[in-house]
Amino acid sequence: MPTTVGITTNYNGEVAGGYFAKMIKESNTIKDGLVTIMPDIVGKTSIRRIETSQSWLNYACGWTPGGSVTLTEKVLDPKKIMLQLDLCKEDFRRIWTTYEMGFSSHNDRLPATEQDAILLEIEKATNRKIDNEIWEGDNAAGNLAGLIPQLIADVTVVKVATPVAITSANVEAQLGRWIDSISDEVLGSPDKILGVSTNVLRALRRTYGNQARANGTFLKPSEFDFEGYVLTEIKGLRVNTMVAYDKSNVVFGTGLLADHNEIRVKDMDETDLTGTVRMKAVLNGAIQYAWGGEIFLYRAA
Repeated sequence: MPTTVGITTNYNGEVAGGYFAKMIKESNTIKDGLVTIMPDIVGKTSIRRIETSQSWLNYACGWTPGGSVTLTEKVLDPKKIMLQLDLCKEDFRRIWTTYEMGFSSHNDRLPATEQDAILLEIEKATNRKIDNEIWEGDNAAGNLAGLIPQLIADVTVVKVATPVAITSANVEAQLGRWIDSISDEVLGSPDKILGVSTNVLRALRRTYGNQARANGTFLKPSEFDFEGYVLTEIKGLRVNTMVAYDKSNVVFGTGLLADHNEIRVKDMDETDLTGTVRMKAVLNGAIQYAWGGEIFLYRAA
């Protein structure tokens, strides 16, 4: 069965420009480099871990070795998901740009205006899909296994006890509790990410505005300075979530990075004369981390 196409129109007169699509929340995980990207991954890949312990002794002649070197690994297992659309060209005969299809009864092509609008909408939605899946994917059919569900299930991840819904009245106190839980090693890393969901940043801005304070420095539209630490908005996070980590500790493995921007189009009249146009997007990816004990999570129900 072709993809459902709903068209409502009472066209009379001129057309005002192109299509006006619904707003889609921007994706920023890959664009802003919030995780380490491993491209060109087609199958299971090992993330190698090394851990050493040292056994220092008072100096003396002789040789008394000690300590240990432990090599382990975690598996990054990319999952392939896809989107398929099958559009009947005849459905587009009754819209404003039908002349773009040509005058032949064979429905030579989709109207270019509508095809471009559909492709642009799919591309934006696909980018947003990847962002959501990296952080919150539930590994169901058509979804990836996201980072946050993995962190919640991992007992080695440091989690702030009794988290609450964030408001402008409590945001500073809860941010303080979360930052206090983060190790000095991660806080001191030049590649640390202190990521927060959109509602946390919004609550903090409101608090600073209500208090008429000037000590909150806007670095970028998606960043905020709190107690000298840069908070970064992670748009794929669910509300009331904060996660701190070193960028090198979290890896997104994928095939071609360009895949999430590529939608392939095939006019089926060229092969089976069905009068349809097919559009397909395919994604391949997985998110994984090396050390749970170096990730610090605040997550309210």
